[in-house]
Amino acid sequence: MNTREFDHLLSKYEQGKCTPEEKIFLESITYDNMDAHADLKHIFDENKIQQEEDRLWNKLFSSAFQNENKIHFLFKSRFPKIAFAASLVLIFSISMYLKYPELFQKSIQESKGLETHNFSSKNQSLQLPDGSTVILEKNSSLIVSEDFGKLNRTVFLKGKGYFKVARNEKKPFLVRMGDLVTEVLGTSFKVGLDSKSKSIEVAVLSGKVSVYLNSKNGSMRNLNGVVLTPNLKAIYNLENQTIQESIVEDPILIVPGLQKSDFTFDEIQFGALKDRFKYYYGVDIIFVNKEIEKCLFTGDLWGLNLYKQLEVACSSVNAKFEIRGSTVFINGKSCN
Repeated sequence: MNTREFDHLLSKYEQGKCTPEEKIFLESITYDNMDAHADLKHIFDENKIQQEEDRLWNKLFSSAFQNENKIHFLFKSRFPKIAFAASLVLIFSISMYLKYPELFQKSIQESKGLETHNFSSKNQSLQLPDGSTVILEKNSSLIVSEDFGKLNRTVFLKGKGYFKVARNEKKPFLVRMGDLVTEVLGTSFKVGLDSKSKSIEVAVLSGKVSVYLNSKNGSMRNLNGVVLTPNLKAIYNLENQTIQESIVEDPILIVPGLQKSDFTFDEIQFGALKDRFKYYYGVDIIFVNKEIEKCLFTGDLWGLNLYKQLEVACSSVNAKFEIRGSTVFINGKSCN
């Protein structure tokens, strides 16, 4: 059943025209995915949820009284208001199912194990059986799977968390959030749900991280995945189910022990400066105009973040830079 057919079925229910078989089908979706309703609070703010519920309530209320001889509630009750509320939950759940089906995957039911909730206002540190560390942010939870450490090391995250994974090449570490899987052998990275942009972000601090989608039958969809290195992030859009690669907001130095002298330059060519930035931050830089590579830069970039360093260097030769995906592009006229 595709989205259009599902939408038509939902419309039939709202009008009280569903067959008994269709009602059973819709009811099963509600019962099977009741927990996912709570997960929506991570994506929608309370006002939006309330607006959607009010809209559906009014529509159902109007439908009931316009078709009082036709409509039959799925949930029988001696109290009409309770039946009404139950029907409202059903319609709301199905409406959200159509918009964000990945939140209702059967994988949620498979997330059995020890669950930890962070209800406090501060981050909570967790120590996993393999020696890995998780910093769980407020209003977040983590489930450590029952078979953790047997074939792999799987955890299920809701909300946001920072992971420092103990290296074990024989047993990959997997963080699951709905359809999205983050797989590593041993590294540090951040995973979190961005409620404003309705997306999940995976940002790498050290090592390599593989991010991909898991199909409904459990097989990997590697064609949709990306491999991240330090200072790169993957953005998974919940609406169109796509993964995009980008540079983190504040890249960190990946080479320890750098000094002020490492950022003080005297007539260095931009081509060599590009190589320094690649070494320091692990970020690729491309010159749209190859002639810029021959330009010279003199200056002190110590204490500035990567983007400010690029801005200072580029302005010295009237060039500009922009971020496209995981690459920095520099363009301008020749300095000769």
